[in-house]
Amino acid sequence: MRRVKFPAWLALLMILCLPLHGRGVPSGPPVEEVVAQVQARYDRAGGFKAYFRQESRLHGGARSDTAEGWVYFKRPLRMRWQYEKPPEQKKEVISDGSQVYLYIPQDGVAMVYPLNRVLRSDLVLRFFSGITQVRQDFQMAWARPPRPGQLYLIQLTPVKPQAELTRLTLTVHPETYQVERLEFTNALGEETAFLFTRVQLNYEVPANFFTFTPPPGVQVVRDPAGAG
Repeated sequence: MRRVKFPAWLALLMILCLPLHGRGVPSGPPVEEVVAQVQARYDRAGGFKAYFRQESRLHGGARSDTAEGWVYFKRPLRMRWQYEKPPEQKKEVISDGSQVYLYIPQDGVAMVYPLNRVLRSDLVLRFFSGITQVRQDFQMAWARPPRPGQLYLIQLTPVKPQAELTRLTLTVHPETYQVERLEFTNALGEETAFLFTRVQLNYEVPANFFTFTPPPGVQVVRDPAGAG
């Protein structure tokens, strides 16, 4: 059985529903105002469902890997990623708020990680701990000047270097304040982007939806040392 390394970018994606603060620029609406609207939008919803397309590119790579599927999120810290395309790489990532399961059907294995090991980045942990002085961790600016009729493009750069995250760019709809695209780069120059469509806020799911029940014959392996 091969060992499966937990993808660190999954922890970063949860910041969609967490407080963001930062410094703006004098032209156009303040960055703080736009991000506050984004925060309020997701705060009221408490959760969402969306179809995602993921693109990953290695540093200097001419080609990128793509994947598609559905993501479900519910506060606090509950999520379910269902990768459907390409079909030969189907997998699920499920967080019940305390543990994260990475289930790969074709391998017949599910890896289990404590949530605090998955969120090993100090910066990400600050988001989830509820500390409100997050603006001390980021330099925030417009990735391009805001103009009427255009999507907002916001760039966040950690003040303290982070191996998992060197730059994060949010694409925000100016009317709905929904995040339509996430792009981030790590210290190795690897780039990952997520495009979100068919977003449904306030989406209700059964109480056990974020609980992983291993199908018959699936081996469950607890490997906290491999998280990251």
